[in-house]
Amino acid sequence: MNADEVGARIAGAITALRDAGAMFAYLHGSRATRTARPDSDIDVAAYFGSGDPPQAYDLLLPSGIDLLVLDRAPLELRGRIAAQGRLLFDDAADERVHWEATTRKIYFDELPRITRAHREFVEAVSHG
Repeated sequence: MNADEVGARIAGAITALRDAGAMFAYLHGSRATRTARPDSDIDVAAYFGSGDPPQAYDLLLPSGIDLLVLDRAPLELRGRIAAQGRLLFDDAADERVHWEATTRKIYFDELPRITRAHREFVEAVSHG
């Protein structure tokens, strides 16, 4: 997928997410870190802030878009996106700033435990 195709798909995703009520969204993964291969998907994370956000599979998005609904995501993913994601749109700046600040604080507080859990898992698997 070339840069024009990626841009067009992201633009289509932004329109669909806004139409579905997303308050803000980020690009994350290899496209955000500029390490994508031509066949890499486009990782997008969106926050809806409503009582019952949609499931990712309920939204009609352009092909190649992999959606993560931040409202339902585990802390480890939310934290990485809050710290490293590239903002695609922001229709609720106050809500986004609050979400980012809260998520980053909790994530960085818990990061040593998350790292230790990953290390212990790898050690357990490698020892059978």
